This record gives sequence, structure tokens and C-alpha cells, in this order.
Amino acid sequence: MNDDFYVAFEEKFRGSEELIKERQKKYLKFINPLKILKDEVKALDIGCGRGEWISLLNENGFNARGIDVNESMVKVASQKGLNAAVNDALGELKSLDESSLDIITAFQVVEHIKFDDVLELIKEAKRVLAPCGILILETPNPENIMVGTQWFYLDATHKNPIPCELLSFATHYYGLERNFIFKTNEKSPSEYERDMGIFDVFEGVSPDYSVIVQKNGDQSELFDEAFAVTPGVNLAQISASYNNKYNELANKHAELLNKHNELKQQVDGILSSYIQRYEAAQNELNDMLNSKSWRITKPLRVSMKIAKKIVGRLKRYARKSKILMSKEMIINEQAKTLTKKELQIYNLLKKD
Repeated sequence: MNDDFYVAFEEKFRGSEELIKERQKKYLKFINPLKILKDEVKALDIGCGRGEWISLLNENGFNARGIDVNESMVKVASQKGLNAAVNDALGELKSLDESSLDIITAFQVVEHIKFDDVLELIKEAKRVLAPCGILILETPNPENIMVGTQWFYLDATHKNPIPCELLSFATHYYGLERNFIFKTNEKSPSEYERDMGIFDVFEGVSPDYSVIVQKNGDQSELFDEAFAVTPGVNLAQISASYNNKYNELANKHAELLNKHNELKQQVDGILSSYIQRYEAAQNELNDMLNSKSWRITKPLRVSMKIAKKIVGRLKRYARKSKILMSKEMIINEQAKTLTKKELQIYNLLKKD
């Protein structure tokens, strides 16, 4: 792959230099105790890339240098004034004296090389590390379902994902007994726990992990606190969180369903009571309509309806008569005030 293309790829998909340095700060706790043991702590960063880790080490009092097989990457790091050179991991390690380094790191490197070369790298790292020296190997975590099935293969230079248990076993096999799997770079739980869905299970596991190992040496207890750090999020944890959220929602659903059923029973009871009362009233009405007395009194009921109509008409006639009489009285009163001539005209009009 073209070196310049890979530099552009890193810029696009790995993240900014500021972001990478911020993520790498968590590793300082594992190596800071070395400054208590030595006046000068020497570090080699394999696959140094743009030099974020070298820069961070120098800022924190370490004597750091880096190597990379990508000439364009080395050029970027060198232009920042960092000590970087072109070389491969095994070639560099085999050229070094025994116990000549205190820190060896390889961030996002082992997935790019054959596993036999990974084993050789671990073997040589143990030889080159001084007592109490630290080896850090960071790589994508295939336990994260999205990493293992998609994101890992976004980088065409990746060969095979390496499960953390396998890489850890390899370091232990070559005698690096203090061995810690540090899963990292996961989302904060607050980002998904409130509305957790199945996709959070797919991507919620720490997307990267490191195997952090220490070569035996005196005063290794200085590192105990660092090696007791919480090691990220695994698939069992994220699955348990999802199950707990699912069970919580299922319990709430069951509570709502119970309340619904209780209300339905109450409504059904009220409705049944009204139906019974309606049926009883209907039966009483039917009994009355079918009774002998109801049939005998039918002419009377008809007469009562006719009488009510007559009374109603008489009342309406009386109201109209009263209104007419009132109008006549008003006219007569007005007539009293007319002149003789006006009265004659009024009487003529009235006759017409």
C-alpha cells in the first residue's frame, strides 16, 4: 500500500493527534513508577506513526524514540522534532542489547503482522527489557462484535484479529508473568444505559485492548496500584446490562398490563351492572305494555292525548287574542289624541 495513502487513511479514520494523545494518557500510570527506579527511563515505540506517544512520553520525562515501516509516517514525526526512524519491529529489537530498554510499546501493530512474528516480537522484547521493564501491546478487540465483523477490516493492511486471551497467553508463555489485559476506549455507560438497545451490545464492548506485562525485577510492588485498574467492558458485562434493562422494561410492562386488567375488570363490572338494570327496566316495560290494564286504558290514553292537543291550541289562541286586544287598545288610545280631521281620515282607512 502506498505510504502517503496510509497517512491519509490514518488522518481520516484513526482520529486527531490530540484525541490519540488523550487516549494514551491512561498508560502513563503503568510506567511512571519506573522514574522512581531510574534517573533515565528509555522507551521504544514500535509503529510510532505520527509520533503521538513519543511526544507524550517526552512531555512526561521519558527518553523516547520510535520506529515505523512507513516512511511518510516517520517523516511526519521527524518534522515535529521527534526521534523517529524507519525500521521494522524485529529488525530493531534484534539489534539491541539485552536489558537495554525500560519500555517497549506497540500500539495497533500486532494485527498488521503474522502471528509467528508476534511471538518473535514478544520473545525479543523480553530479552531487551530491563528488570521491571514494561511491554504494552495494544490492538483492536474482536470481542466487540462491530470490531470483529466490520471495523477491523476497514484497514486493508490488517491481517487477523487476535483475541485478548491468545495474546495474553503468548506473553505469559515467554516468561512475562505479570500480565494484565486492559480493555479500553469504550463509550461511557451514560451514553447508552438510559435508552439501551441491541446495537449497544454489538458496539458497547471496549473496541481496543492492551496486554500490559512486566518483566520480573526488584521493587515491582511499586506498580501494584496501576495493575489493579478496572479493565474496561467485556461482552458479558454489556450483555448483562442489556438484560437488566430488558427485564426492567418487561417488569414495567407487566405492571402496566396488570393495571390495565384491573381497570378492565372494573369497567366490565360497571357495564354489566348497567346492562342488568337496562334489561330489568325493559322487562318491566314489556310487562306493563302486555298487561290487561294497559290494553283497557288505551282509549283513555288516546283521549288524553287529544285533550292535551285541544288545550294546547286553546292556550295559543288565548295568547294571540290577548296580543290583538292589546294592539286594539293601543290604537284606541292613539285615536283619542287625533284631531277631528285625522280621525275622519283614520275612520275612512279603517272602513277600507
